Amino acid sequence: MALTPRERAIVELLAQGHTDETAARELDLSRRTVGYALGGLMSRLGVDNRFQLGLALGAMRAAVPSPRAKT
Repeated sequence: MALTPRERAIVELLAQGHTDETAARELDLSRRTVGYALGGLMSRLGVDNRFQLGLALGAMRAAVPSPRAKT
């Protein structure tokens, strides 16, 4: 499954440790748009929560956290 450019940008920022709010600000989107994008991904991947989404995206190698990831 391929991610859209917007989904990829959101996932990469979240993998770096951004919150929905800071990712939205970084991408000049609303927090709600980020939430809808993540909800769409969850639906397409058949997962029930964000933890499962993270596992599924990690298994797909959809985003690799940078060495400077926030903790």
